[in-house]
Amino acid sequence: MRAFAVLMMLQGHTVHTLLAEQYRNMDSIIYSSWYILRGFTAPIFIFTSGVVFTYLLTLNKFSLKENPRIKKGIQRGISLILIGYILRYPAYKIFNFSDVTKEQWLIFFSVDALHLIGFGLLLVVFFKWISSLLEINDIIMFSSLAIIILLFTPWINTLGWDQILPIPFASYFTFKYGSIFPLFPYLQYIFVGAVLGSLLSRKPELHKSVYVNILILGIGIGLFVFSQFLPSIIDISETVSYSQSLNRIGVMLILNSTFVFIAVKIESAPKFISTLARYSLLIYIIHLVILYGSPWSIGLYQLIPASFSISITILSTLLMITLMILISLRIDKFKVEKEKKFIRK
Repeated sequence: MRAFAVLMMLQGHTVHTLLAEQYRNMDSIIYSSWYILRGFTAPIFIFTSGVVFTYLLTLNKFSLKENPRIKKGIQRGISLILIGYILRYPAYKIFNFSDVTKEQWLIFFSVDALHLIGFGLLLVVFFKWISSLLEINDIIMFSSLAIIILLFTPWINTLGWDQILPIPFASYFTFKYGSIFPLFPYLQYIFVGAVLGSLLSRKPELHKSVYVNILILGIGIGLFVFSQFLPSIIDISETVSYSQSLNRIGVMLILNSTFVFIAVKIESAPKFISTLARYSLLIYIIHLVILYGSPWSIGLYQLIPASFSISITILSTLLMITLMILISLRIDKFKVEKEKKFIRK
């Protein structure tokens, strides 16, 4: 499922960067369908991060002080946040900010997927610790957090955070300054994933249970259908936010069950599937630098922004996906060879 999210991310960013404006017509069924489906990429990526991290965190029954995953999780969370800021660094000289504009500072402070996932992992660790102190089942804790975020997101997003906090911190709670993935509502996908990850760590055999997957599929379909009718059932402004969140959670659960049914039927997936999932962070960084550049390089967005025809855009997207697959396979091969040399020594 993470590999699927990576492929969706690659094609989504490439098409968005290269496709000429005259072809971006929401009246077109193909383009509008692509646009809607693209909106599910980040939630799926965030959801799978919550599942995998929480599964590994709670798999072995260590005490919190002895669990090696606690330290790894904190390091991982902090490193993701730092990488997110480095990719948006406002100046090509590290300590010279004399030419940095207000717009560049706002871009630097805006919250992207890496910031969100980084903080999400740190919060999973924190609330896992809280649940242990209070002797509360962590599944109940993560479920409650997901529901709280769902319910309070419309109110959180309307607050004047720039009057409460400095912009670098306010950006984590509002879309106002260009943040793509503020903590509200996107943290809810981390915690929904954390619920599933914690459940699977307790009963690993559940992923092979047909009845359990049918139940998850049924919940996903129920949430998806309910999200379509919610605006007509409750006539309040917040229903747009609630409907979108429930819609995305429903689709994630449907996809999760679909991939489980497929995984149970096949003995092994192609190697590139596992390498795409394993090296998703590196792929994320490399393809962003190629498309959008960095403080120290120019990307395709600066060279040929939104100028390709549909056929050339599709070809470019396939080339990008192929390149990232080859890079992930090469990284994996290099890592295996390095481990073999270490073992021989």
